Amino acid sequence: MSKTATARTYRRQHQHRNSKQSWFYLNIAIAVTLIVLGVGSLLWLGQQSSTSTTQVPNQFAQSPGNTSAPDFTLSSPDGQQISLSDYEGQVILVNLWATWCPPCKAEMPTINAFYETHKEDEFVVLAVNSQEGASTVKNFIQNNGFTFPVLLDTQGQVMELYHVRALPTSFIIDRNGAIQHIQTGEITSQQLKAIVEPLL
Repeated sequence: MSKTATARTYRRQHQHRNSKQSWFYLNIAIAVTLIVLGVGSLLWLGQQSSTSTTQVPNQFAQSPGNTSAPDFTLSSPDGQQISLSDYEGQVILVNLWATWCPPCKAEMPTINAFYETHKEDEFVVLAVNSQEGASTVKNFIQNNGFTFPVLLDTQGQVMELYHVRALPTSFIIDRNGAIQHIQTGEITSQQLKAIVEPLL
């Protein structure tokens, strides 16, 4: 083979290697970019979710104490029909929650303990589960030994009726049926004592 042909062959091989290397580095760059974008998106979504837990539903937050709680009727996991109006004249905590929601699960022992302490004072908790199946909810409640009434908002009607955009959200309703407090995010025992006990 002539020197000219050998040189051409070398150049072609060298160019082919350079081309393969270029594609390799380009693919690495694209993969790194996608990873960075994905992580950034997850962080942004997490920040949005975190921010949403501090938001208060505007529909009822503007005039606490002057807005009547809308009535609703839902089924319990055992199929019993229960309405908010069944507890007229009592102090009610309507708590919207789900089994997949960590702050919901974190606050439930506190809510249940407060309910057990004050149920003889005509205080009731209606734990309204958001769009989960009866067996899932029933197993969760039984496994944790919670004793307050639980309702199934399978179609999200109470979520919509009360303009709830984040879980957990709790509405504290006085004996006259007026919403006195809205808590978006985990509620503490100190808050329950400060808000509910004066209403009893």
